[in-house]
Amino acid sequence: MIGFMKKRAKIFENIIATARMLLFIIQKKMQRIYKKPLPKIEGLRIEKDVHVKMRDGISLLVNIYLPDKVGKYPVIMCMTPYGKDEQPEHYDILKITGIDVGDFKTSEYTIFEGPDPVFWVKRGYVVIHANARGMWNSEGMAVIFDKQNGIDYYDLIEWAAAQEWSNGKVGLTGVSYLAWSQWMVAPLAPPHLAAICPWEAFSDMYREVAYHGGIREIGLMGQLSKRRFYAHYNRKYGIKEDLMTSIKQHPFFDSYWKDKNPDLSKINVPALVCASWSDQGLHTRGSLIGYSTINSKYKWLFTHGRKKWETYYGNEALEMQTKFFDYFLKSTNNTMLQQPKIRLEVRNSYYKAEVRYANEWPLANVAHKKLFLDASDHSMSLNLSKEENYIRYCGLNGKESDSAVFNFKFSETMELTGGMRLKVWVSSESETDFNLYVAVKKMDSAGNEVYFSGYNGNPFDMVAKGWLKVSHRETDEVLSTIEVPYHPHQRKMPLDINQVVPVEVEILSSSTLFEKGTLLQLVMMNREPIGYNTFKHEILESKGFFRIYSGGTYDSFLMIPEVNA
Repeated sequence: MIGFMKKRAKIFENIIATARMLLFIIQKKMQRIYKKPLPKIEGLRIEKDVHVKMRDGISLLVNIYLPDKVGKYPVIMCMTPYGKDEQPEHYDILKITGIDVGDFKTSEYTIFEGPDPVFWVKRGYVVIHANARGMWNSEGMAVIFDKQNGIDYYDLIEWAAAQEWSNGKVGLTGVSYLAWSQWMVAPLAPPHLAAICPWEAFSDMYREVAYHGGIREIGLMGQLSKRRFYAHYNRKYGIKEDLMTSIKQHPFFDSYWKDKNPDLSKINVPALVCASWSDQGLHTRGSLIGYSTINSKYKWLFTHGRKKWETYYGNEALEMQTKFFDYFLKSTNNTMLQQPKIRLEVRNSYYKAEVRYANEWPLANVAHKKLFLDASDHSMSLNLSKEENYIRYCGLNGKESDSAVFNFKFSETMELTGGMRLKVWVSSESETDFNLYVAVKKMDSAGNEVYFSGYNGNPFDMVAKGWLKVSHRETDEVLSTIEVPYHPHQRKMPLDINQVVPVEVEILSSSTLFEKGTLLQLVMMNREPIGYNTFKHEILESKGFFRIYSGGTYDSFLMIPEVNA
């Protein structure tokens, strides 16, 4: 009965959300019909719909925001598929659908996930917003997550550097797709690219966006496809691919995915990189791997566990961005080079954290400890039990036994910063494959869950998460690290019924303080945890029973990154 009530409530929620969305779309269409001009800003000059020729002859259309005084200025640029003229309405749409975008103020000229022209022009910069190839009114066949983005970005950078209002130095900034595109162009080394600021990027399209642990993501990717890309490409030129169809046709990591990923090792330009603990499953992994892999002599990492848009446009982040761009684009004699390399935000709970600084990532003062699972009492400890045991749980039928839960109680306060690596012995009583969803939670001394800011501003998220399709359990030991098991995802390895096998799951990086008496709770199940606003994955109908083994020859453990003072 409770399950039925929950389903009915969810249906009503979806109906209400759809109605709100339709009303919002109607309102926006009416606003466009009777659109008022944006307010004039003193000191700001605007050139709209400027055609910029690419090397193959097609034109990308850009908006240019300049100081009204004649001079030569550094350029801050972004290239977007979301529309250079589509100002705050993207955030309004997100609010309507129940996403908490946070509290921030930008000018009406600010585009979705891009730099605010008014903020930067007042500080002596030219700002350029460009529509990506084939999107909105830019020419050419539209491409999505494609290496052509990097080639076009190269041409835009070099064009901007040659203009009469430019001092010849170009910096890039933006969030998510606008950050990924920076990863794509920087390895090409445009001569006039002086600095990049990829704010929460992804760098591995397969592992971080389309297939989490080999499990196909169908929520975010479906929304992006319908609402962002296929709704706004230039019909005169068409679109290169149906993204959702292509994703389904490439379930393994092959050349299709390799072409969508940047060669981070070729990046040498100064970089200010942002990574969040909150957007796990989209930006966390790619940002941290990006920072660690690029070969820039000058690079900084800004971490946080809050809402991404609120943080990007927040005072502290803008101060850091300004200092960074002033130094590398204006040659301002400031303290940027004395800035600690890592801004580390260590979370206690939702929006409660301590900020401290370090000079390397991963942190050098980390001791990796194994917490061994004990199925006899659902605990974890520093010692491997000699007795073999197992926990039996069911698949997708919603019973109380649909998860395996283990707890570790902290006898002293401990900071865990970095990735966690889970090794666990598993079997299935009826299936040749199943999905394994892993959640790491913080529980207070009374056993109540402590929540954190999560994906899309969710205020009730967990510490960290991981995923793995068990048939994708093969690892590459050369590419694996103590924190990250590397899965090639190039073949399927089905199980035999009741076959016991070890699997290793990458649990994404986080930074969390566990006070004395609190618990670290490890949860494993065959579906997304109920009650969390997270990603939507393709369901593998696993209705049988599964086992988690521990003790003796079954050395199941969770590797935790303990920070030493």
